[in-house]
Amino acid sequence: MALSKGLSWDVSQSTAGGASLKDHWLSQKNLQTIDILEQQRFSKLIFQDYSSNPIVAIDSTAKYLSLLQTKIKNQPEQFLYASWAYPGIAGQPLDSPLNSIPIEEALRSKAVSGEKVVAVGRAFDVFRARYPDIALLSDDAKHTNPNGSYLAACVFFAKLSGQSAKGLPRRQEGKDQKGKKIYYFIVQANVAKKCQAVADEIVFGAAKQ
Repeated sequence: MALSKGLSWDVSQSTAGGASLKDHWLSQKNLQTIDILEQQRFSKLIFQDYSSNPIVAIDSTAKYLSLLQTKIKNQPEQFLYASWAYPGIAGQPLDSPLNSIPIEEALRSKAVSGEKVVAVGRAFDVFRARYPDIALLSDDAKHTNPNGSYLAACVFFAKLSGQSAKGLPRRQEGKDQKGKKIYYFIVQANVAKKCQAVADEIVFGAAKQ
């Protein structure tokens, strides 16, 4: 996405399935986050706790975020990932209305160093209300399908770049180890345009030209 807009980003990650910020601090699940923060310099850093922790354990989120920040070498712009609500999150009834705002509000209430919140969950709420027939989650009703992943990526692109998500590519291809073409994602054109418009609305408050 960045390359399509003429931006050259060197992106790296330290992630593990179901990891919390506490796991990052304690180097659980083979995470090397502490070493990375101590050894590398970044212009931007994104922190994400386990999806339900901002609702059920926001003090833990704030504690381990603060601890991880002590390992940062320079002074990058910092962001908190506010993810989406899903059926049954934090023990809520499976049939209760999905509302991601509590995740975002909890993160904003405990931001310890002026971190900027990336409101992916709010984008999901807006998209689902506007286009209820287009699914954003996979069959487990928790993790994203390609549509949801694309919407989240559009929100992040707009937030990190300050540029509109409109016109971003809707498919990404590459080659496997044998040199054969593979597609990392393909999103229908009409869905991509809807995702881009919602991302701009969430990040900029209105559609950005």
